[in-house]
Amino acid sequence: DTMNIAAAWKLPLCFFIENNRYAVSTHVEEATAEPRLSARGSAFAIPAWKVDGMDPLAVYLATKEAMELMRNGGGPAIIEADVYRYFHQNGPLPGSAFGYRDKVEEAAWRTRDPLDRLASEMEQRQIIGSSGVAALRERALALMADVAAELVEQADGKNRIKPALWPDEGFRDHGIRGDLSELSGQRTEELETFSGAIDNNAKFIDTVANVMQRRMATDDRIVVMGEDVHRLKGGTNGATRGLAAAFPDRVLGTPISEAAFTGLGGGIAMDGRYLPVVEFMYPDFMWVAADQVFNQIGKARHMFGGDIDVPLVLRTKVAMGTGYGSQHSMDPAGIFATSPGWRIVAPSTPFDYVGLMNSALRCKDPVLVIEHVELYNSTGPAPVDDLDYFIPLGKAKVVRQGTTMTILTYLAMVRPVLEAVERLGVDAEVIDLRSLDRAGLDWQTIEASIRKTGNVLVVEQGARGTSYGGLLAAEIQDRCFDWLDQPVQRVHGGEASPSISKVL
Repeated sequence: DTMNIAAAWKLPLCFFIENNRYAVSTHVEEATAEPRLSARGSAFAIPAWKVDGMDPLAVYLATKEAMELMRNGGGPAIIEADVYRYFHQNGPLPGSAFGYRDKVEEAAWRTRDPLDRLASEMEQRQIIGSSGVAALRERALALMADVAAELVEQADGKNRIKPALWPDEGFRDHGIRGDLSELSGQRTEELETFSGAIDNNAKFIDTVANVMQRRMATDDRIVVMGEDVHRLKGGTNGATRGLAAAFPDRVLGTPISEAAFTGLGGGIAMDGRYLPVVEFMYPDFMWVAADQVFNQIGKARHMFGGDIDVPLVLRTKVAMGTGYGSQHSMDPAGIFATSPGWRIVAPSTPFDYVGLMNSALRCKDPVLVIEHVELYNSTGPAPVDDLDYFIPLGKAKVVRQGTTMTILTYLAMVRPVLEAVERLGVDAEVIDLRSLDRAGLDWQTIEASIRKTGNVLVVEQGARGTSYGGLLAAEIQDRCFDWLDQPVQRVHGGEASPSISKVL
């Protein structure tokens, strides 16, 4: 994916492959029919150099040529350096100790040691003498010993990391997400108290495009990227309508390379100079970018001790009922809610979309903004000209008062739930969750309702196996058990993924 996008965009990116011939114990020739890893570049028209990585001069010359190519606008380059891993993947023992290679092979590669080779060639050119080489080795060993002494101590005859260097156990969950202080002091609004002009028949999809137009006009750090976001009058549904014309340098139509452009977005976010807004055309595409989404972006702040921000917005749309099939329809809330680091919002009205998107763009954590195809062509209240207010992350909304049961729902199910309650004459309190991540659940609002009603129904569209409601129901029963008159009830999809069939 990364080679594809780098080649398509002519990026000055060097893929430097240190081919040490082994994974853990599997040899490169067992893993691929083409062990020249640099050959991958030919599929993307990327020039490649394959060099003896044990020869420092060869590596230098190849790098020099590759840099010249990239600096002259020739796009990416690949350098494959054939090297050797003398030891096992970790620890002090050689690979031969584990039986997947022999000592003869290791000895042959030892004769090609690049440090010995460089020292020998420098001695031959009388750049340095043998005593100078010996002195350099002693200095290097002494430096490593000094570093180790800062980290390691002897205890009971064994080396151990100094106990004072380990973090306190209370640090376990530190830095999973920020404290949202970046949102303090912002003007917040709710529809019921909003003093500006309201269009009660605003089209949802128009509001999606309008608020992003407003934010890009006022913040030149925002960069939008995704498949077809620059074409088709605003992508496949019109969510990016007008953005490419207004901001041609900041709306990047990508190849079908989700792993690459999601990783690019994560890197941009951590760099801090720009604010990436990444679109997955369908949420199911998260699986092909899962390493970047969950292992990198979601975990980055925590892995770096809470010292970096990851301000990234990921937009995607649920498409159940559209007939696009099982690979293009899922509700991703249940998956993302189990991934530490991600915040999740799911606006059900155009008015809420404005406020929640503004908060997502201001937030210094990665935020998933879930939309729904069913809502795009619906109409509802939206501001006529004020697109600058916020709705706090972590704030649910009671959209109907009631006393006999609490119904928790979100996104496109809010309106059908309200209609069903009215049709059936049930005295239910309906809560639009709006924020769905574990840290963003509004327990104050949820618990106040449960204390009053004693009964809970969670309503969602998601399939049973990946549903959000399972996590939510478990949390409610842990926190609110004494207030419940019965177990939490749920309405959700079947076990199967959404089907292309309208009947199913």
